[in-house]
Amino acid sequence: MSLKQHLLRWIERQRFLPDPAGILVNRDFIIRRGLMRGVQKLAPLFSGHILDFGCGEKPYESLFQVERYTGVDIEVSGHASEKKKADAYFSGTSLPFPDAQFDGALSTEVFQSVPDPAAMLVELARVLKPGAPLLITYPFAWEEVEMPYDVARYTSVGLQRFLEPAGFVVEETMKTPSYIETLTQLFTLWLSRTLLPWRRKSLRLICTALIIAPINGAGILAGKLLPNDPRYFHNVILLVRKKALLT
Repeated sequence: MSLKQHLLRWIERQRFLPDPAGILVNRDFIIRRGLMRGVQKLAPLFSGHILDFGCGEKPYESLFQVERYTGVDIEVSGHASEKKKADAYFSGTSLPFPDAQFDGALSTEVFQSVPDPAAMLVELARVLKPGAPLLITYPFAWEEVEMPYDVARYTSVGLQRFLEPAGFVVEETMKTPSYIETLTQLFTLWLSRTLLPWRRKSLRLICTALIIAPINGAGILAGKLLPNDPRYFHNVILLVRKKALLT
């Protein structure tokens, strides 16, 4: 593999799994780092056969050391179909799996695009074994994406009114990143959308390294030094568990 190919592969990895140097090539470094760290923290709790619901490109598959990893996605969505790595597709209502097939599941940045979260959570509970964990991430402070499929934003407790009736118990809630980091990431997003030559890939990389990265870096440092207010954040990361059968 040539040096150029190695570099392109590394840049591609930085989209969802950024290392510290990824700040130089990923405009969304702050939000992506927060998501990765949250998923990374909870991934060791999963084993056996797990389901990635709304899998897209399966960006976090490598973080899970499990026996089998199955991705399912909807055929028509805001993602380009050629980029999806789904093992199965579904209509948007019924999952193509038997009852209690999976030992766990994850769904990253999907529920903001689910029109009926209550029904979808009931369906996810159906295909999970009793006691199985479910990891969910969803955005709170972020721009509209993949329109017209982006239909909702939820607070840190916004999905609980759907989770509990579907048979899930919330075990852990994380908010990521800090207030200052969130404001910084929103500013660099605005900057790239309005003032920088973002459509040309070569110029985009240069602008990211020379302009966006220093601002994001300053925001990360400020987030460590200044007091945090947990009421404003980019993402919610939930660990929930399907209730075990009563004996």
